[in-house]
Amino acid sequence: MNKLFMVTDIHGSNVCYRKFLNALPIYGADLAVLMGDLTGKVLVPLVDKGGDQWECTLMGQYREINGQEELAEIKKTTENAGYYWVHQTRAEFDDTRSDPAKIDALFKSLVFARVQEWLDLADERLEGKPYQMYMAPGNDDWFVIDDMIDNAKLVHPCDKRVVEVDHHEMITSSASNPTPWETPREMSEADLEVHLRELCAKVKNQETAIYNFHVPPYGYSLDLCPKLDENLTMAADEKIHAGSLGAKAVIEQYQPLLGLHGHIHESRGAQKAGRTLLINPGSEYSEGILKGVIVMLDKKKIKDYVFTSG
Repeated sequence: MNKLFMVTDIHGSNVCYRKFLNALPIYGADLAVLMGDLTGKVLVPLVDKGGDQWECTLMGQYREINGQEELAEIKKTTENAGYYWVHQTRAEFDDTRSDPAKIDALFKSLVFARVQEWLDLADERLEGKPYQMYMAPGNDDWFVIDDMIDNAKLVHPCDKRVVEVDHHEMITSSASNPTPWETPREMSEADLEVHLRELCAKVKNQETAIYNFHVPPYGYSLDLCPKLDENLTMAADEKIHAGSLGAKAVIEQYQPLLGLHGHIHESRGAQKAGRTLLINPGSEYSEGILKGVIVMLDKKKIKDYVFTSG
């Protein structure tokens, strides 16, 4: 029996990533899967006011920063929430803010630098250790991330391929059905189903297979999220299903042993789809909380599973 530890949707949070790596020996994991939406979404300029003072807007609040100790604390808070900070003079800030192309280039450079730091740290931590780590992007992540993971030494890429994990074939998809945010890896439902069926066709033994799909299947408890209005404001008391019909179709047809999913942060839980156990560990990355799940795998069945939080 092997322990598979799966985490998803950490969105750039440094503290969650480090907790993930630290958890592997603590939980006695044999296999580690970091799936989907690796990158964050917010840039925080730290504007130099001179005299060991800075200013910024963090989480919607204007902050004045006095001294190196406060600066270090702001940087740590920013990184742990999955945001990216950059030092700028007032002139640099004004120049960047006036040009969307410059904002985009700066933001991407910081995102890619953090992903590379993560991969380097994983390669360092995994050296000589008995566990294996697999990583894949999610719909929010630019395609450059794939090349970065491919070039890692000890972190194994798994997106759009079949990998063998302890007598189980695992297929992985970073794609999603359409979202209101028009993210890089979205597909129409028709195209997504074709993509997923092409992956499923590579599996030799469906009964022991693991479907590691970032997007959950439509209509289950794992894909419920707050309804959004035309301004993308979340409803307080109304939820909708936001998963994929294509994922639903292939899971219900092929009945793999296990489905590992994410994408919908609020829908932590487990549910059966026929013989298939579906799991979404959820995400609270912005609070610095690492949500995960440990699945105890036997050769032909799932012995048990337990959700983790810390």
